[in-house]
This record gives sequence, structure tokens and C-alpha cells, in this order.
Amino acid sequence: MIIGIDITMLVYTGSGVANYTYNLVKNLLELDKKNEYRLFYSSLRRPPNFYYLDKLKNLGGKIYNYRFPPTLLQIFWGKLHIVPVEWFIGKVDIFFSSDFLRPPLYKNTKGITTIHDLTWKLFKPFHEQRIIEAHEKKLEKTIQYGDEIIVDSISTKYDLLKLYPQINKYQVHVIYPGISERFQPIKDEKRINEVLKRYKIHLTSDASYLLYVGAIEPRKNLDLTIELFNELIKKSKFNKLKLLIVGRAGWKNENTFQLIYELDLKEKVKFVGFVKDEDLPYFYSGAKLTVYLSSYEGFGIPPLESLACGTPVLAGDNSSLKETLPQKFLVDVENKGKILEKMNDLLKTKHEINSDEFKKRFQWKESAKRYLEIISGSV
Repeated sequence: MIIGIDITMLVYTGSGVANYTYNLVKNLLELDKKNEYRLFYSSLRRPPNFYYLDKLKNLGGKIYNYRFPPTLLQIFWGKLHIVPVEWFIGKVDIFFSSDFLRPPLYKNTKGITTIHDLTWKLFKPFHEQRIIEAHEKKLEKTIQYGDEIIVDSISTKYDLLKLYPQINKYQVHVIYPGISERFQPIKDEKRINEVLKRYKIHLTSDASYLLYVGAIEPRKNLDLTIELFNELIKKSKFNKLKLLIVGRAGWKNENTFQLIYELDLKEKVKFVGFVKDEDLPYFYSGAKLTVYLSSYEGFGIPPLESLACGTPVLAGDNSSLKETLPQKFLVDVENKGKILEKMNDLLKTKHEINSDEFKKRFQWKESAKRYLEIISGSV
């Protein structure tokens, strides 16, 4: 069987969709030596240290590397729905489209895709109109051609079927993403500090930090996190704390930067920006607490990465987060008093965390096996 996969999302290095795409395809190639994999990639730019294509090629994937402008593919595949992807990679039996574009396929080619979340539908004010329209068009074609749909959680499946009842529920499959093996507790404080210093984070011996990992966008409630952090550090026992924000700027984030200025937290809140995958475990392991007060997640991997590193989490009691995280780490994001109370408790009380338990539950190898089962049953 010949399987085609759109891996263009790899260009967004450090994002959830890039990590998802790479880890899934990597594990499929390691696990499946019977089928042929043709990997379509198109981008005008190459991020620094872009190793993904070479690694996937070394694992046996056939890379079809093009430099089409993304706007061109958006017009051809999104708006006009012309020019089959198989013009570029040859005839395939199954084609995995990304969560953003569903290209035309030859007759008898089976389509399959992942829908990570419905934020563009449920939180429209937080998204650009062009993004909303692209997702709507992609889902319209996914439904029209009867593609198999993978979702990251039961929560996302529920949202999808509620919003689009015309979808056949038997064609929607829940497959949890995995946690990379690199996420494990690191006890070497000297090494942790060395890694932090590479990102210009210099901590005194009596200082510690809270951590946020993810995009800087309204749905993540970073403003709320910053406001509560400001309240927390007014207590003498917490006044040495800092807040490190790891991740790229998303959209509509101007208020977040303004808030830090207004609260005079420039020395307390540090925007680290993009952190390499191999360095993230050091950030998690060195943190006192990972704060993730998101209003909605299709899956939400940073809290699980944190727990895999042995660091407690404070996350929103909603969407997929209450499906994947223990109740003791969840809180109502609408209740500031409860959040502050729970934050205080998690910082004061030592919580035993079985990091292996989370890594065992969320394994990329198991995710890849489930994909292969669905592929085998759909042809």
C-alpha cells in the first residue's frame, strides 16, 4: 500500500502541529516497514536547524520537497479545490491531509485527516477570518468526500459531532497523541541552570519560577495567569518567584504585553520565546509549577509534558484537559479565588507524581499502531 502524507506543518517548528506531524510520521516509519510512505512538503522558507526532512528520509520516507507559496496552495486546494496532490507525489492508496488543507485526490484514493480542535469555530473572535474560512472549507471537503477523521480527544469528538451532526460518527476516531521520550525528570540543578542561561534566564540561588508553555493568545488566558502571579508574589514566601513564558507570540496578544508593563512586572515575567525540543525538559524540571489556565484544548500537551518531568500542573477544568489530567491539578478558570488558592496549595505541598504513568498512557508508538489499524480498515 502507498500512503501519502502532507507534512508541510513541519515548517511551524516548535508548534503543536509540527510536533504532532513529526512524531506521528516518525513512529509510523519506524513501525511500518511493509507500506511505502510518500511525504509531501512545501514551503518557501526553511527555519534554522530544520532537521525533520532528513530524519524522516533516513527512516525510509520518500520526501517530495516543493517550494510553492502557501497562498498558492490555499487558493488551489482551499478556495478552488483544484490540482490533485498526486500530480506531485504520484498515485497513492491513502492520503493524510493536514488539519488546514484538504487537497483534491484521484478517484479511489481514500482521504484521512486529523482535526486537532474546534477553536476556530468555538472561539471565532480569537481567530483571523482567513483562518476560520480555511478550516471551514477544509472540513466541508472532508465531509463531502467521506474522509476518515482522527481527533485528539473524546472532547474534540463530542464537539465535532455536535457542531457537524451530518458526520458519520463511526468515521471519527479518537487517538491520543504521545509524549516524547525526552520528557523525564531531571535532577541536575547545575545542568538546568546552564540550559536556562542559554536563553538569558539568570536565577539567583534563592529564586525559583512558575512556567507557561504554549502560544501567546487569548484562549490561553495568559492575562489571568499574570494577574494571579502578581497577587501571589505579594506574599513574602513567594516574592522571589518569577514567571517564565515559553512559546511564540500568537495573535491578539498586545494586551498581554501591556498588562506586564502596567503591573510593573518586567523584571518578574520573562518571555523566553522559542525553546528547542531537547531543552524543554530542563525548563519543566526546574519549575515549581506549570500553569496552563486555557479555556479550551483539543488535547493540551504541555501539562502532560510537565507531569512526565515530575513537575505539578495547574490547568483549566474543561475540554480535553479534564479527560487527560488528574482532578487534583484542575481548577475552574472562571474563579480567580479558587485558582489562587490552588496555586498556593500546589506550591506549598509536595505532590508525588508518577511520571512513568503518564508516559505509559500517552505513547507515540501506540498512536501509530492505532493509525495503522484505521488505515488497514479504510481501504
